[in-house]
Amino acid sequence: MNVKSLTEFKHELDATLDSVSDGDDTVIINRPDNKDIVLISLKTYNSLQETLYLMSSAKNKERLDNAINDISLGINLVERELIP
Repeated sequence: MNVKSLTEFKHELDATLDSVSDGDDTVIINRPDNKDIVLISLKTYNSLQETLYLMSSAKNKERLDNAINDISLGINLVERELIP
């Protein structure tokens, strides 16, 4: 994660945008009056949105937590072949 002033961000606009979009970097842009901005890639944003959606239901969160626990313990696993 990088922190830049608004002036730095303006001077390094293209490089900063490339860094965020190409490397999944996160940039915080400090602005006056505590109006700071967080700049993330669309890929990162979509991932966050998906996680929020999956965790928005208590029942779904419980099912995901149980599945992760089962995997870590090596139980209830079913191996399947991928369809080409």
